[in-house]
Amino acid sequence: MKREMIWIAIGALLLPIVARSLWFYHGVSIRPAIATPDYASFTMPQPPLETPIADEKIKQMGGVVLVDTSHANQFQPAEIQSLQEDVEKRGGKLEFLSDSTLLENHLKYASAYALFSPSTSFTQLEINLIQAFVERGGRLAVFTDATRGMVFSDFFTGATTTTPDTNIANPLLEPFGISVDNDYMYNLEKNEGNFRNVFFDKFGKAELTFGLKQVALYGTHSVRSDSGLVLLRGAESTFSSVSDVYDPTEGGAAISDDGNVVAFGDFTFLTPPYNNVGDNSTLIANIADFLLGGKRAPSLTNFPYIFNQPVLQVFPTQDVQMTAEMVGALSSLQTSLRAVNISMEIVTEKPSDGDVLQLGTFSSSDDLDAISNKFNLNFGESADYVTVPGFGNVGRTGNGLLLFEPKKKGNTLVLLSDTLDDLTALVNVVSSGSLTSCIVQDKAGVCSVGFGGSFSSGESTDASSSATVDGTSTPEPEATPAG
Repeated sequence: MKREMIWIAIGALLLPIVARSLWFYHGVSIRPAIATPDYASFTMPQPPLETPIADEKIKQMGGVVLVDTSHANQFQPAEIQSLQEDVEKRGGKLEFLSDSTLLENHLKYASAYALFSPSTSFTQLEINLIQAFVERGGRLAVFTDATRGMVFSDFFTGATTTTPDTNIANPLLEPFGISVDNDYMYNLEKNEGNFRNVFFDKFGKAELTFGLKQVALYGTHSVRSDSGLVLLRGAESTFSSVSDVYDPTEGGAAISDDGNVVAFGDFTFLTPPYNNVGDNSTLIANIADFLLGGKRAPSLTNFPYIFNQPVLQVFPTQDVQMTAEMVGALSSLQTSLRAVNISMEIVTEKPSDGDVLQLGTFSSSDDLDAISNKFNLNFGESADYVTVPGFGNVGRTGNGLLLFEPKKKGNTLVLLSDTLDDLTALVNVVSSGSLTSCIVQDKAGVCSVGFGGSFSSGESTDASSSATVDGTSTPEPEATPAG
């Protein structure tokens, strides 16, 4: 009896479970096979790559490309390694400028000034210096990038503001008729793996686009120029993120009307591996040619970088004696020249070529006549002054003249003054490497090296002339080499 009760209890426990299972479940579920892609057969789309020519002959051009790093630039030197290599293949070099106060001095010898994604503003003085540099034949290359920019966060409110590099670059480009939009270009139909990686296959006719069939830029701003030329244009399906339309007046790069200023909306194409996509490596080589290919007009305003030969020949005219003071001044000049890798030698006959520093006084005869004719000097009827084009009447006493004559086979700088003491002081001014005591123009300069008097033939009213103090005559101070 007891055993039967146990079985009844077990049955009562299992019966609801069996009934529920039969009611809710209708057999074993078999999942059908699901078709999956054949991943092994997939291949990643590869952009067209350019293979450089190994035995390519490259013209040696030389020069210095000044790369700005003093405006919180959003790049690393390693990112422009490909450009640096192409510049060095042409005999040039990249020099990084981290102190903007040295800009004026460095622009005197640079072939080009390159700017990458700046974040802090240029002063008006810096803009003026760069504009004057371009007007003298220097090259300017500005690279912006839509993926770069400075982000500022407010500590108290948490609000963030972004300053795009276009805000900094445009004031520098504005004098040359170029502007960069704060946008990015995109193409949804044909791109290099991403809609912001845009192909460009329409090119403005310029040396920078020589040999190009297709280049790729990665997150580029739109660049335009009303007076210049747009260099890189995309297909009609290439739009701006601001307008979402195709605009034929804008592209990935533009060059100024005079051909000395270029602006790019991107510089990622300079970095590996993007530098080998399409014809990007050819474009980078063309940029290196552009940076080193400027024709800078020789000018006295570039002093002390007005000589380009390894040896400076110093030619004292017959009326110049090698006094102890003159020897000391020339030795200082020799030391200054060594700092810029130029040696100096004294010659007794005027050289026919090469860089020459000629020393003379206003009392020179044949030599002075030749100089007067070249620079249109007029000594007039008075012995008190000499007329210099661009300066008017310049007093002989206490002044020195710098006369610059550029030539194909070397440049000549002539130093003239009234006395040997003033000439020695003028050499000391030149030796210092700075013409702060001079008024300098393109091919001529006037330097104060001593004390001067009046042009009039009557009594002098200058404070430095003879005066009477308690009936005693006070002599005029004499010019000294130190000025």
